[in-house]
Amino acid sequence: MSRTSLIVLIGLLLGSTTINYIDRQVLSVLAPMLRDEFRLSNQQYALILNAFMATYAIGMPAAGWVLDRVGVGRGLMLAVSWWSLAGMVTALARGPLSLAFCRSLLAVGESGAWPAFAKAIAIWVPAHWRTFAMGVCNSGSSLGAMIAPPLVVWITAIYGWQGAFIVTGTLGIGWVLGFALFWRLHPYMHTTDRGQRTSSDKPESWRGLLRYRQTWIVFVCRFLADPIWYFYVFWIPEFLTRERGLSLAAMGAVAWIPFLVSDIANFATGLLAQRLEHAGWSVNRTRKTIMITGAAGAPVGVAAVYTQSLAWTMTFICIAIFFWMMWSVTVQTLPGDYFPPHAVGSVYGFGGMGSTLGSVVSIWMVGRTLDLTHSYTPVFTGLGMLMPVACTAGLLLMGRVQQVDLKSAAVRL
Repeated sequence: MSRTSLIVLIGLLLGSTTINYIDRQVLSVLAPMLRDEFRLSNQQYALILNAFMATYAIGMPAAGWVLDRVGVGRGLMLAVSWWSLAGMVTALARGPLSLAFCRSLLAVGESGAWPAFAKAIAIWVPAHWRTFAMGVCNSGSSLGAMIAPPLVVWITAIYGWQGAFIVTGTLGIGWVLGFALFWRLHPYMHTTDRGQRTSSDKPESWRGLLRYRQTWIVFVCRFLADPIWYFYVFWIPEFLTRERGLSLAAMGAVAWIPFLVSDIANFATGLLAQRLEHAGWSVNRTRKTIMITGAAGAPVGVAAVYTQSLAWTMTFICIAIFFWMMWSVTVQTLPGDYFPPHAVGSVYGFGGMGSTLGSVVSIWMVGRTLDLTHSYTPVFTGLGMLMPVACTAGLLLMGRVQQVDLKSAAVRL
């Protein structure tokens, strides 16, 4: 694949993750309006979020398993088509139950996005580009979350909240058409679609993969740390509206800023890792150093709840998201560091299940805590303590970051 085609491919994968988060964020941006219209409590809102997260938790490993068998190209196009249509159907919701059902449908499709781009990078992107490509594509979560608030507020002002779900849903359909054209023009992508370069590289069974400590490292790190990200994604619009008194329009004008910082962190982390490795650092040293740095800086976000200044609130949130993203990009690179391409989708999907299971628990606890205390202080404080715990657990489990020999029993649990 030429350098130009490689750049286009990375751009397309970035587009898929960006659209993924735009569609995911529509509900969060509209939460103050929908909560008032449907009279939702914090716990009811949390249950709607968890309808998405619980389905996502089940869907991530299933999607990874499917992608390792049917191929990443066709699987990704199917996933984007599914979630785009599910997003559009949400316009028909008439209450908490129908909202929850539509979010569950959305999660079925969206669960394929992250395992797909991780597998695509492992298969189609040269080794010395992979950390950079992972950072770029992972930045779609930040880019989509950044674009969503002003975009959704603008569409809602013209077409209402139903129109916001319909219009954003059409973005994915356009992406599928563009990727299908690129796919047709590059036959090489067809022959390597499953990441099975030799006849001996058959898909690893779940039972086999779960015996490896390296599979559980990704699960544990994401289970403990990813709830922080989902709190910022799902609850910050609510926090700014309820606690800082912002209108929907004012919230839309500032809620994108932390995700711009997150986008910068994605690129910065990828470039930093690339520079360190070019300077002679081992993959092992690079990954662990960046993880420790991210875990040390992320708890700064706790300070956001102790200031009434909007400027300082946003500053502390931005710092926390920057350091959390340094951690996240690095952890999400580990499946490709530890495992061969034909197993990356499954391992990444299992890690995604850990992410969503941890987030399901935290989302329920956030809603419960807010209804009981009517305060975000214990929420910010509790979530702020997760990063040091996640980093400690991760480093204790990791050992040396290097490729696993799937035929050797020495590296198994």
